[in-house]
Amino acid sequence: MSVVKIAVAGLGTVGLETVRLLRARREELKERLGAELRVVAVADRDAAREAKALGLPASVARYRDPVEMAKRADADLFVELLGGLDTPLRVALAALGRGKALVTANKRLLAHAWPQLSAAARKSGARLAFEGSVAGGIPVLRALELSFAGDRVLGVDGILNGTTNYILSRGEEGIAPAEALREAQALGFAEKDPSFDLSGQDAAQKLSVLAGLVTGGWLKPGSFAVIGIESVTARDLSFARERLGMTVRLVASLRFSGASKTPSAEACVAPTLVPLGHPLAAVRRQYNALLVRTASAGDLMFYGKGAGAGPTASAVLADVFVLARDIRGALPSTTISPRKLALSSPDNAISGFYLRLEVLDRPGALARIADALAREGVSIAAIHQDQAANGRSVSVMIATHPSPRGLFERARKRILSLSAVSSRHCAMRMMT
Repeated sequence: MSVVKIAVAGLGTVGLETVRLLRARREELKERLGAELRVVAVADRDAAREAKALGLPASVARYRDPVEMAKRADADLFVELLGGLDTPLRVALAALGRGKALVTANKRLLAHAWPQLSAAARKSGARLAFEGSVAGGIPVLRALELSFAGDRVLGVDGILNGTTNYILSRGEEGIAPAEALREAQALGFAEKDPSFDLSGQDAAQKLSVLAGLVTGGWLKPGSFAVIGIESVTARDLSFARERLGMTVRLVASLRFSGASKTPSAEACVAPTLVPLGHPLAAVRRQYNALLVRTASAGDLMFYGKGAGAGPTASAVLADVFVLARDIRGALPSTTISPRKLALSSPDNAISGFYLRLEVLDRPGALARIADALAREGVSIAAIHQDQAANGRSVSVMIATHPSPRGLFERARKRILSLSAVSSRHCAMRMMT
């Protein structure tokens, strides 16, 4: 096969950059692959206009309906870059059902439809790749799939969302969250509506993709704890750095256990206090990182820009190249069989915790807070109270010794039920 024919669904920012790279690097890729990667079809609501802007020849088929393209186009490999869920799923299943290779950067599609996608790929023998769905251009998925094939992944801790990391790291520099968000939007890597990022849901979908790749099991969105950064304030950031020697990052964590046929995982996305000497503390602005803990190779760190058209298109193009090489070599599909993934109880996870409270300046208030923690067996490591002002509420910051999350949560509820304590608070785990 001297030509590998490619069809691209979605000519948004990433889709346009992917097609541009395919054309700009055509000769270099041909020399490395031994075959031409040729775009033969594109699909978009404005396919004719976008194809003209890209300078595509008339021989490239234009489709307004991406599902129709997935069903009919004479292509060896389909690239899905539409975004969303319903239409991308129909495109993916149509292409995989025909036994065609599929590349996608759609984390939502993978997180919500992993059982369907992996089952369809296994049934037809189709190939499925999705490096661009997690951490942009950082090759973390291929490393997990191939480089650690002779090792066992014990767990991962990742900063997987550039928007939240930009806000938190700029906050350390004295920039208010709202201003930092406006900067991120102006720079083009934060959405106009940032709620999906700030709530931790974007990172949670990426964590689902990571779990599926490592275990083959489905870490269903909504099945594990996801906490965003909305409650984190400048006061928390300054106290963490100045008093605790830590910084705040939104960390997505997985811990694996059990046998390969019956995998189990502990999963969480939450703002986390990270020691300043920890590798993740040095990850700033819009950068992403993944710290992978393995049984034999130890800890390995992957770092780079996690968003933007360039990094994502680079990852998509890498997937296209790898799958095209497999197609030319007639290699069998290696998609993991879908299997059940048991979730460990988050209540058993042990860590230190940070708790900021707004407390009325009343006699005995601190004693009752300490008693609530003691009743659940949670020991205080440090406590600080801001200076009271005219009988108003004051900020109280507490750091605990390591304890099970379930005990801390029960203590937190006890504390928030006290009449002197406001419901406004911030709770974060602490990484050792």
